[in-house]
Amino acid sequence: MLGRTFIAQLLALIVYTSISVHGQGVTFLIKGKVVDTKKQVLQGVQVYAKDGDEIVGKSKTTNTGDFTMTLKPGRTYSMSFERSDVYVANQDFRLPNGTSYQEISQEFTIRVLSKGDTIQQYRIFSAGQSSASNSPMFSMLSTMMKKMQHLKVKIIVSEGSGAKDSGKTKKVKTTKKQTKGKKGSSQAESTPPTLLELRIQELRTQLLNAGAPESRIVFEKGKLSASMDVALIINELSGGF
Repeated sequence: MLGRTFIAQLLALIVYTSISVHGQGVTFLIKGKVVDTKKQVLQGVQVYAKDGDEIVGKSKTTNTGDFTMTLKPGRTYSMSFERSDVYVANQDFRLPNGTSYQEISQEFTIRVLSKGDTIQQYRIFSAGQSSASNSPMFSMLSTMMKKMQHLKVKIIVSEGSGAKDSGKTKKVKTTKKQTKGKKGSSQAESTPPTLLELRIQELRTQLLNAGAPESRIVFEKGKLSASMDVALIINELSGGF
């Protein structure tokens, strides 16, 4: 005859197995809302949920910033948010364990870019030098502009703390000096490039090599903090949601 302890253990195993099998098919309804850092709702944001490398949920926010999707409980998802004025917005989202249907409300806050915003500042050059370091800026900006097709960027370049930068930014133009030859004819004599012009040429070359679109980038001279010599600024950003 089977002992009472064995029977009890067998019944517990059956119950546990039943709950586990049942729980495998359970999904939670996610009622999400996407807002910016000022708590304004964001419409037209494409929302993805990834479990590892697999996209397991996809939705898009309404004009009230809301979206819904169904996900399995007891897992951590990588949530990504995409729109023409959003570059990278990823957040981890953990769902609790559960063996029955639940509705989970969750608010997600993401940063939206706008004209005049500073994307990032970098230290690219050594003091008094025009050779660029192996900075992640080049590949990052190239990837960003390929993804955000309406993005135009202004790059502020500084000559460093030792140079006489004005506080105002200004567009840089290459100048030529006119001289007269022996017979009175005018000849164009190129002046030696300044450190600023050499730095801009180096940045342009590196960005083109990385695949950045030159037509959507402008360079300007400007005064930055002592530790930084290049700043990326949103010059234009448009497009439908």
